[in-house]
Amino acid sequence: MRKLSSSFIQDLKSGFLSALMDQVHRDRDLDLEIRDNYLNIYFKGNSLLKLDEVRSGQYRVDIHPKLSGNAQFQDLVDEASVQAFLAQIPRIKENIIRYGKSSLEIEYEQMIIRANNYEPRNNSEYFIVDRQVVAGKAGRFDLTGFYWPRAGRRSNQVVPVCLFEVKFALNQDIQEVHGQLERYYQAIGERSQEIAAAAQTILRQKLELGLFNHSPEQLAALSTLTLSPALADYQLILILVDYNPNSRLFDPTRLAELPFANQIRVLRTGFAMWGSNLLPANSPDA
Repeated sequence: MRKLSSSFIQDLKSGFLSALMDQVHRDRDLDLEIRDNYLNIYFKGNSLLKLDEVRSGQYRVDIHPKLSGNAQFQDLVDEASVQAFLAQIPRIKENIIRYGKSSLEIEYEQMIIRANNYEPRNNSEYFIVDRQVVAGKAGRFDLTGFYWPRAGRRSNQVVPVCLFEVKFALNQDIQEVHGQLERYYQAIGERSQEIAAAAQTILRQKLELGLFNHSPEQLAALSTLTLSPALADYQLILILVDYNPNSRLFDPTRLAELPFANQIRVLRTGFAMWGSNLLPANSPDA
């Protein structure tokens, strides 16, 4: 299960790794994700750092050689080693821009996390707890989270788990996305309890690390939520980013024919503009 040890959490919160945590809090272009006793920090969707707990008080730095410039990094064992690593972050960022994966799809995944977890003025209803969760042979869920509607929002509620699939522009996979979601749904199957429990564990640890930027009242309530393990409560969210509305690549009727269609939601978003997705000022929907 994806979780960090209690000693790892404490080192990040108040120990010698706290400067690394402070960097993540200050720099909204960084995204920290919890793994199986290690963490990843992402920049533009690329892993800037994999930090693995070797033993209590010792953490191994792992960065792709192309992104590290073949530099060797010592294990993080004290404040001095952490500061030495932090000094290299600007150079690693430059290498990611130069050599990393340039897909806007993975950048949008990170922006979706930021918009829903870190921007309190949005007060959105969807929260992201993880990205790139393996769904067996079916592949990976781009994002995992939950839905907490504003209407009747309170502590101690049971909320649905949400699995997000992000497609950018005219990705050819869009024409078969109904089959992809069907495979995902089948893969969840008997794992629905396991996935919900894992997501709830990550939620608790992310709250402890201050990885949600909301009011104290909302943060307190978030810590009391229970993620429903029932498969029938799951939502599958298809996010079409900068999808050309003139294209016929996406056929929504194929989604409507799926037996779990009532659990699917579609979001069209992005910054690309066409005449058909701009509304005149006098439109009732403007």
